[in-house]
Amino acid sequence: MKIVSIYFLVIILFFLLFFSCQRPINPEAELPSNGFLIKDDNGNCKPVSVNGNYVVGEELSDSNTLEVQVNVTFPGSYTISTDTINGYTFNANGTFTSKGTFTIELFGFGNPILADTDHFTITYNSTFCETLIPVNINANKPASFTLEGAPGACMNDTVYGSYVKGIAPDTSDKVKISLNVTIPGTYTIATNTVNGYNFSASGRFPVAGIQTVLLSASGKPINTGTDVFTVTAQNSSCNFDVNVLFAVAVNNNDYYPLTANSYWTYDDLVHSSDTIKRTITDTITLESNLYKVIREDVKFGGPYQYFIRKNLSDYLEYAAPNKYTTFFQYKNPVYAEIPFLKENLTSGAVWRSPEYIDTASDGKVFTIRYDFTCIDANATVTLNGKAFTNVYKITMLPLVKLTGNPFEYTNEAYVFYYTEGVGLIYMKKTLSGFIQAEWQIRNWQVN
Repeated sequence: MKIVSIYFLVIILFFLLFFSCQRPINPEAELPSNGFLIKDDNGNCKPVSVNGNYVVGEELSDSNTLEVQVNVTFPGSYTISTDTINGYTFNANGTFTSKGTFTIELFGFGNPILADTDHFTITYNSTFCETLIPVNINANKPASFTLEGAPGACMNDTVYGSYVKGIAPDTSDKVKISLNVTIPGTYTIATNTVNGYNFSASGRFPVAGIQTVLLSASGKPINTGTDVFTVTAQNSSCNFDVNVLFAVAVNNNDYYPLTANSYWTYDDLVHSSDTIKRTITDTITLESNLYKVIREDVKFGGPYQYFIRKNLSDYLEYAAPNKYTTFFQYKNPVYAEIPFLKENLTSGAVWRSPEYIDTASDGKVFTIRYDFTCIDANATVTLNGKAFTNVYKITMLPLVKLTGNPFEYTNEAYVFYYTEGVGLIYMKKTLSGFIQAEWQIRNWQVN
């Protein structure tokens, strides 16, 4: 009898243990939920809350969330997520245990790359809605970057300007280098000081990626030669070379010397096989004024003659008034003086030629004038390995008009460089931005 009782007791305990280990099953919770995201007529999530600050280069935290509303028609599991935009995304998952309207919080992950307004699409099942998130730049956050070419020669380094013994650099004296920005932000880059001068730059990188920066020169070269600079920034460094030259010595104070038998030769940068030579060969009197005769020899065409004189601080050329434009040609041009250069100029100085009027070859009556501007009255320029100081950089623009109409630019532009004691060292003519002629000095002799 005891054996049977024990047997029944064991069976009862077995069933009690078996059923006590079973969890209640909710068939709805094991299935995907059904429902839809609530949005307005324009497809925008409605309502939606964008929480937290979104800053370029800063990892999203638990405070960076989106809140959207969902209308659940069938309880069950859910996943709500966005696309990945600008380096970051949002998602949420869980279980709806009942029908109704719920507010769901999506957590952000990632790192915004660019400052922008990002357009996200939020998806739940087959429904979607949209929202915007602005990404800003932390104005005080330092950038993270490495110098391209480190630890050797700086990559894509380009030296701009002229470096002359005893002459302080100007705003054109810079060096370009490349770097790889991983996190946008502020930066300060500098070189060591070599031979009395150095280079530096500061600012802000707005985006990540390969970028270039211009380092500006300061100080004053003490000696001539080749200087090797090391750029140091954060945990990388690279180097570049700068050549320092002697300034060209001169024995004349005029910006357009007119001494007998002086000459100048120029490289033609448009027609590389050509060389231009100008020589003061004679004098001539025209309309009671004494001019120096300048002969121009070129490989193709010529020779040509120009008539130049100096009156106090003005240099004047006696020529056809339409000489510096191809916009039209006068039928029977009457020669006149063009005031193409002045002494004692200052940066920003402007002047105009007289207005010249005559009948063009097509019978129309045109008026022409030239506007001059000294864009730099104390430049330093290096051409063909020679350093020139006290350079005037001058622009000239032709303007024309028909009788009764206002002046209009011809889209032609000239740039001239004149240096004290040498004269014209560089010339460029453009038409609508395209170079038509360009010279740079090769050799000269001023007597």
